[in-house]
Amino acid sequence: MGIYGALATAVTGMSAQAFALSNISGNIANSQTTGYKKLETGFVDLIPDAAVGRQTPGAVIGYSRSTNDVRGDIITSPIGTHVALNGNGFFIVAEKVGTSDGQSLFGDANYYTRRGDFAMDREGYLVNGSGYYLMGVPVENGNIAGSVPEMIEISNGLIAAKPTERIDYQLNLPADPAVQNSGVFPSFEFDMTGIDPNDDLVDIFPGWTSGQSMTVTANNQDFTFTEGDTGATLNDLIGWLDGLDDVGAQINGSGNLVVRATTDTSIEIAGDAAAAGLTGTYAMTDPESDTELFRERSVEGGAVTVYAPNGAAVNVQLRWAKVGNEPDSWRLYYQSASQPEEWAEAPGGRFSFNSDGTLATVGGQAPGVGEPARITIPNLTVDGAAVGTVQINFGMDGLSQFDSSSGRASDVQLYQNGFGAGSFMSVEINDSGRVVATYSNGQQIEMYQLVTANFNAQNMLKRLDGGVFEATSQSGQAMFSTEGGVTGGALETSNTDISEEFTKLITTQQAYSAGTRIVSASDEMLREALNMIR
Repeated sequence: MGIYGALATAVTGMSAQAFALSNISGNIANSQTTGYKKLETGFVDLIPDAAVGRQTPGAVIGYSRSTNDVRGDIITSPIGTHVALNGNGFFIVAEKVGTSDGQSLFGDANYYTRRGDFAMDREGYLVNGSGYYLMGVPVENGNIAGSVPEMIEISNGLIAAKPTERIDYQLNLPADPAVQNSGVFPSFEFDMTGIDPNDDLVDIFPGWTSGQSMTVTANNQDFTFTEGDTGATLNDLIGWLDGLDDVGAQINGSGNLVVRATTDTSIEIAGDAAAAGLTGTYAMTDPESDTELFRERSVEGGAVTVYAPNGAAVNVQLRWAKVGNEPDSWRLYYQSASQPEEWAEAPGGRFSFNSDGTLATVGGQAPGVGEPARITIPNLTVDGAAVGTVQINFGMDGLSQFDSSSGRASDVQLYQNGFGAGSFMSVEINDSGRVVATYSNGQQIEMYQLVTANFNAQNMLKRLDGGVFEATSQSGQAMFSTEGGVTGGALETSNTDISEEFTKLITTQQAYSAGTRIVSASDEMLREALNMIR
């Protein structure tokens, strides 16, 4: 290599350093650009062909080296549609190419970006700060409904009402209800204060004489108990009453004798007993006949707002009445009207419990193995508002009868799956990559799932304006994923390190200056060569 060769080599070095300076200046200029990926500069020496003994260093050329696999810092953002990627993937975006009848038109090509500063435009599309539109796959009922990415478009109109179809209901009923006389069936109650159950009936009831009888009518059948000449005790009477098919008797917590029907029948005490003063207070034939007494003898079971097909909100109040002790039996009622107040028994709402407080039967049948306890109200109507068929689901262990010191229902949980119509309020992207729209009725509906694109050689993607990339033959084709890997309410900053760039700026400047010295030296040598002929 002669002087001219050395001069040419020095110029290539200066050109390579100028190329490096261009990358450094671009990195510094974009140090605050969201999702920007800096460009490193590499150098390749160009060796001229020569014999081994005559080889020279040759020239140099600079080239750009991408850093798409180097993530920038993740910072939080107060904007719900801002999103950052945790891994090495890219958002899939499209470019707007025009409008037709006021509607945006998009190109068919997919582009890829790390810039996640998306915001909703007037048409409901999500567009980032450089003008590229976000793509994803639709979500229906919480499940991904497609595999091909499409434009994410959020409707900002009303969402239709959804009628309630299921009520999830859990509670614990008290083993000993804190009510005057639990049960909604016909009953009589007699004051037994200070009376020994082993006393003879003649001594207990004024006017009762040997040989007198008690007639109990239940379920249209007459049952007669006769005291007899040998005498009978109160325990004998209780045992006889409790042994009847449709009648039960016990001494309650207040020390009173309670006689009541155990089915939907009437009950009447007559005969000599009535004449002798053994009469009681008739409790109730059904809830509708005496709502005040029904409330006194039942426990509150919670309330839930359900929705009719037209979106009307309907308040459903629930109460439970204990109707038997051996086994412990309950019935579920709902308020069918508020003015005047009326209560209706829920179809199939008859429950019995085992001695350990676990559920034994629902509607007379034991729940299937591995199946939740549930009943269905075919046409739930409250205050004239028809809700429709509603299933009440108690789950596997949601209904129990364990002892409760309060004597009230406890651990009451009520949820339902309906909602009224609502208007659009906001949209955000969560950490699962789901685009979630929030409406005025409190509903949050997942609309889309973000799709990320991954490449075997992501540093071989071609850079375009606006922080987007396109696939090349060197990068390979995009591999789509819906696994998330995102952080909602966050942004990825530029991966440019200012201090590092300034350090490279100093070395680049010095290398360029050194190249100019070679040019100066070559110029001096040429001048000396030219002076040889003078």
